[in-house]
Amino acid sequence: MRHLDQYYYGITGNSVIDELYDKDYPISQPFDSLPLTHPAIFMIEYALAQVFMEQQIYPDYVFGTSLGEFASCTVAGALDYTSALESLVVQADIVQNHCEPGGMIAILEKVSLFHSEPELYRNCEIASVNFDNHFVVSGGAAGLSEVESYIKDRKVMYQRLPIHYGFHSKWIDPAGALYKRYATSYSLKSPQAGVISALAGGACASFEPEYLWNTVREPIRFRDALITLLPMEDKIFVDLGPGGTLTTFIKHNHSLFGPDGVQSLHSVLSPFHKDMNRLEQVLSKIKWERVTT
Repeated sequence: MRHLDQYYYGITGNSVIDELYDKDYPISQPFDSLPLTHPAIFMIEYALAQVFMEQQIYPDYVFGTSLGEFASCTVAGALDYTSALESLVVQADIVQNHCEPGGMIAILEKVSLFHSEPELYRNCEIASVNFDNHFVVSGGAAGLSEVESYIKDRKVMYQRLPIHYGFHSKWIDPAGALYKRYATSYSLKSPQAGVISALAGGACASFEPEYLWNTVREPIRFRDALITLLPMEDKIFVDLGPGGTLTTFIKHNHSLFGPDGVQSLHSVLSPFHKDMNRLEQVLSKIKWERVTT
């Protein structure tokens, strides 16, 4: 993590680590500055993957969604970490300087609600459908205010995500052409591990530079990608994301796998901290599971 932070500092003159571990930063205040969150997500996921591999725990497959696809491709060897980190810094800068503010809302209801209500489909777009009663919409600031007011009046449970741009929707299109021109400077290699992509909704064996943009522009096909893993036996999932969100999503998709479909499911990080203890526990559990299966 420090090595990544040094590289980030060389690019920007700032430190992600200083911001993440600032003791004076109010716990109640969201960590939502795009120039920091973009690289921070990658740095955390990639650094955690290195910890597992140093413990001789190597992935058969990496499964990424949204920004997580940068980490999964890098862990799989399709992209080097310096290019991934640099491209995320540039992407955050371009989005921030060329796109109107917006956001994303997670709605705890069937996605049919979106298609049946003009107040929703006229003001936003579907960013992802994560399980039967959970989907995410993206939009501009004014449109999302309309959506939030509407679903609040209908007493639908929802959560405004700490994101200030409408990722995975047309609201970030003004940044697309410029970033894609920049991304052509990168050459993505064939991955050395299996890559399951929520952009593709399945396995990916090769990548074009435009992939680096499409991972944040196109809808997240989480369930389609998850279905790709169904035929695989003895599945051990390890969620390296900053909040353990994908662990929750997989649990809510248990009907896809059946009672014996997932051997074990682990998340390392959570909003409740004690992350070092959790990391040690997960490493120990996986080592034990590999011995006993």
